[in-house]
Amino acid sequence: MPTKQKTLKRAPVAYHIKVNVETDGTFKYSAPGIPDASSIRPRNGDTISWSVSLRGVPGPFQVEFPGFSPFGTAKRVIRSMYQETDPLTVAVPSFYHGNLVFKYTVSIGNSWSDDPDVEPVVSDGLLNTIGAQVISLSIDGNGNLTLDQPNASFDKGEVLWRWSGDALDDFKLTFDSPVPQGPPAWPAVTASQARRIDLVLTAPADEAGYTIETVNLGLAVDGELTIS
Repeated sequence: MPTKQKTLKRAPVAYHIKVNVETDGTFKYSAPGIPDASSIRPRNGDTISWSVSLRGVPGPFQVEFPGFSPFGTAKRVIRSMYQETDPLTVAVPSFYHGNLVFKYTVSIGNSWSDDPDVEPVVSDGLLNTIGAQVISLSIDGNGNLTLDQPNASFDKGEVLWRWSGDALDDFKLTFDSPVPQGPPAWPAVTASQARRIDLVLTAPADEAGYTIETVNLGLAVDGELTIS
């Protein structure tokens, strides 16, 4: 009888994001082992805390998630005077089917602010083991918005829409009807955060049509997505 292999579970990671604000108002983010922590990808069960310094001197600050936060029912506004904030546990609920890119604002006492983001990985068992399946946006030589995979076919799991190269504009993703409506439903309309859209699509669909529209550039492109 063959022996069953045990699946090794990854231990929770404690992310301490250190924010240092330079004299010119530039915000720089780092965490242990992460030189640029302006965008991180924690998993459910990991924790995140923040500390902020102005020119190397700790000071009062606020972290605010304007919409749904990646911490479940935890508060969306976190404040501290001079010390590191208490760690918050990443807990994106299973019923959440929106954009997994959570943009937030870091503000300091002199009214300077910046907008980094957190992009959680919801569940090892739910997502495609290869990682995000990516559809890239770009603008061709004629000024048209294009997709590198206009007729993409992916396994169920994580699907990421992002710019190829420099992120030129925020955009909106609208699926045509009908798309999977019951649990786990696909969101009909999703706005980008930090100029990316990251969705977990587990309900199968065949050649679901959608449109990408940029917010400021006035461009649009149609695509099709099959999830199996």
